[in-house]
Amino acid sequence: MTVIMSDVIAGRIELLHPLARGASGSLWRAIDRRYGAVCAAKVMRQRDGADVLRFVREQTVGSAQGLGRHPHLLPPYTWVAEDDTIVLVMPLVHGGTLAGVLAEHGALSPSLVAQLLRQLLDALAAMHESHWVHRDLKPANLLLEATGDGAPHLLLADFGIALHETDVRLTETGFAHGTPGFMAPEILEGAGTSAAQDVWAAAACALEALGPLPPRERLEPTELPARLREVLAHCTDPAARPLEALLQRMLLIDPAARPTAAQARDHIPLPTSPPAAWVRTADGGPVLILDQIEAPDALPEVPLEGPETLAGMAPRLHERLVARSRSATSPPPAPSAAGAPPVQQPAAAVGTMTPPSGNTTERFVQGPTRATPAPQSGPAPRRGGVTATGVVLLLIAVLSFAGATALLWSALS
Repeated sequence: MTVIMSDVIAGRIELLHPLARGASGSLWRAIDRRYGAVCAAKVMRQRDGADVLRFVREQTVGSAQGLGRHPHLLPPYTWVAEDDTIVLVMPLVHGGTLAGVLAEHGALSPSLVAQLLRQLLDALAAMHESHWVHRDLKPANLLLEATGDGAPHLLLADFGIALHETDVRLTETGFAHGTPGFMAPEILEGAGTSAAQDVWAAAACALEALGPLPPRERLEPTELPARLREVLAHCTDPAARPLEALLQRMLLIDPAARPTAAQARDHIPLPTSPPAAWVRTADGGPVLILDQIEAPDALPEVPLEGPETLAGMAPRLHERLVARSRSATSPPPAPSAAGAPPVQQPAAAVGTMTPPSGNTTERFVQGPTRATPAPQSGPAPRRGGVTATGVVLLLIAVLSFAGATALLWSALS
């Protein structure tokens, strides 16, 4: 199914316009009709087992206890599926990515990088405590709230190749994962996955923020410590020397010698001066993290702390959203007994987050909870429904993710 603007997926997620495209799908500004609020929607296709497994990992990270509420983590809060399309839904972050900030401003001050690193390490500490390894840290996966010239707020996103310690592939060797330039040296030697690799990658992200390399230029992992010394050699920022010492420890070749994410975080003190003094570039200029996304129609947005807080305003906004989505020439439907117009619900899958230690197949694929007949005079609804092939792929992916059999894992990998 090819998605376009104004499409409504599974009767819930209305796509407004695309924000970005990548190897795993496209990111859209969208409206979550359940809460009557603007959100971000990652649209994926069930083209093969790899995409489905990526989807399973992302939705399972969101379900892990506490991770969906962490101030510096941005997992999806729900998912929907229709035909061969899967949509992961998450709050919309307006400030762009750290990669975008570096492209606009260049090298950042050590004081600013230290605080960004502290927030990233706090997110990683929560993931590692819940036995998750991210495996793909890079500036493009570090989102920023639009804080202007104020203190930055970083959120770690994109959990598509994250692994839980119960994953049968956690100890697999011989497979490289991640992004060149941000992969720990042991990964290139075929080592199994470990939390220490996230720590190394976090240091690589910090080094990139201190001294961005030209596009497509990447150093070997063993070259990063020397690069760090070069970047900070003549820096007078008071945070430079402590930050350099910490990053050198995080970049140690021996994974066992690196600090944990929590230990590294605790070595970075919180700032004692106002943001204007340290939200700066390396040469002392101001850093502005501006709103990159224009809000539509003054609608509220799904808050970063979760969509549940919107439940009270949902009925009022839901009526407006339904009316807005109908053709101007179509007569309005009769009100329901509860006072809100009925909504045509296509047969679709709606996700419920399941903890990784639980039964990952329970309620993974389900039909609509309420069937409403289509208005006789309204526009013909778009054909919907999860195809049999899509359901089979989803179930196979979940069973594989739960470690049901090593045979299925090898087939999907």
